[in-house]
Formats: sequence, C-alpha cells, structure tokens
Amino acid sequence: MKFLIAIKNTKEESKNILGIGCKIAEGFSADLTICYIGKQSKALIEGDVNLARKTLAEWNIYHPGLEVLEWAFNILKEKGFAQNSDFDVDNLVEEKGRIRMVLPETTNYQIGLVLREGDLLSELNKEVKYGDFNIVIMGSPHRKRITNKISQFIDTSIFFVKNFNPNWNYKILLCVDDSRATKRAVIFSTRISKQFDAEITSLTVSKTSFFGKGYRNAHAWAERYLKRIGIPFNSKLLSGNPVEVFVNEAGEDHIIIMGKAKGNEILKFILGSKPIHTAQRANCPVLLVN
Repeated sequence: MKFLIAIKNTKEESKNILGIGCKIAEGFSADLTICYIGKQSKALIEGDVNLARKTLAEWNIYHPGLEVLEWAFNILKEKGFAQNSDFDVDNLVEEKGRIRMVLPETTNYQIGLVLREGDLLSELNKEVKYGDFNIVIMGSPHRKRITNKISQFIDTSIFFVKNFNPNWNYKILLCVDDSRATKRAVIFSTRISKQFDAEITSLTVSKTSFFGKGYRNAHAWAERYLKRIGIPFNSKLLSGNPVEVFVNEAGEDHIIIMGKAKGNEILKFILGSKPIHTAQRANCPVLLVN
C-alpha cells in the first residue's frame, strides 16, 4: 500500500500528524510519502529556472518548503524511519511540477519526500493521482467547506487528524451501514486496532427505531468479521440523527472510521453527506475509507 502524509508547517499539530501517520503506515507496511504544499513562487517550480538534481545543490537554492521537509525528515528518523539516510539536496529531483527526494530503502517499504506549490486541493489531487495513494493523512481543515471539497474530490481514503493527543489511549468507533465502502472500513479498522491496541465499538445508527435489512446485514457482517479476526469489540444499534450520535459517541478519545459516501456529486457538494458532516463536526480523528 501507499500512504501520503500532507503537512503544512513545523508546528506541534504537524508533528502529531506525522506521528499517527507513521504508526498507521507501519501497521500496513506501506510506502510512505511526506508532502508539503507551499504557496506559489517563481523561484523554484514554476519559475524560469528548470532545476535538475545537481543545479539545486550547485546554486545553493534554499526554498522554505525544503526546510519543512527537512524538519519532517528528522521526525521520521526519530520514529525509526530512514535511520541510515541523510537529508541531502543532491538527492532532490524536479519532475512534473514537483520536487522529490527518495530515501534509500532500508526496510520493506519506501520513504519519500515531496514539495509542491500552489492551491492545496489542486496540488493534493495531482499528487494522489501521480502516486496512486491508498490513503491521504492530513490535518483537519478549519473551514468546513474545505473538508467537504477534499472529501469529495480527492479520490482515495482520507484521514483527517483532528485534536490528536499522542498521550491518549484511543479507541475506535467503527460506523457501520449498508454503503459500499463499509466492508473496507471494517477491514481498515482491524489493522489500525492492532497497531494502536485499541478496542473497537461497532456502531450502526438508524434515524428511527426500525433497522432495515441492509443495516442489519451490514451490522451482522461486521460482527462476524471482527470475531473471526479476533479483535475485542463492542456492538451497538442506536436510533437518532446519525451524525449527532457518531460525534457524541466518539467524544475526543476515539478514532472514527467509516466508509466514504457514494452518490450524486452535485448533491453531496451542496448538501454534504453523513461522512462529510461527521468529519466536519467530530472532535477527534476521522478516517473516511474509499
């Protein structure tokens, strides 16, 4: 698998995003790319200078984004990744509007660093398509509209890391319904549960006291799968507004995992969906599985 961690600065929030992202990627033995998307400039990517690997070192050009990547690289080394590597500008390569550093493969997965410039959504989408990533791990946008756009238009799983405290023992709230992505969400939850030693609560919510066949079958399938894998879990069937129930049940000490919604893109853009509204309103990390 291939995971992409998008960071925006060198603050504590970005450090926490790197921490949880590295731990999840390790559990999947996934290739891991750290991407910083900076503001558009003329000095590096879109300017008149066509940089190659050697010219970057020879001209000693130091781009602010490289400082962020070097900081992220040092965090990776602290966490046991890329132990036998160094951040060396000689290893930077320009290709197709991005700057890339591939680190030597010291484990059974590959680590990479990428610098892009421009609009966050556009450049993130380009990087996902370029690298064919299975999941994007990033901070939770402060503006709800941005969360909506990223959830809809980035065609892969999205992990919004919100209010993550590395000192907490997180549990997993697995939101189960009859959507097509639910089974993949259940499978993801077991891998993350093992990595964090986290108990799972499998939760299905109906707006009324009646649970249709689709919901009941999905809930039963999740229970069977969790039992077969041997993951400790609780199981709940609750009535009410699904988003409100998800948010209240999760609180701040859970990781919410749920399938991405499928359907009419225009209606989702205007009205949103349960997963999008949950990601917007939750006070904890939320993984939307594609």
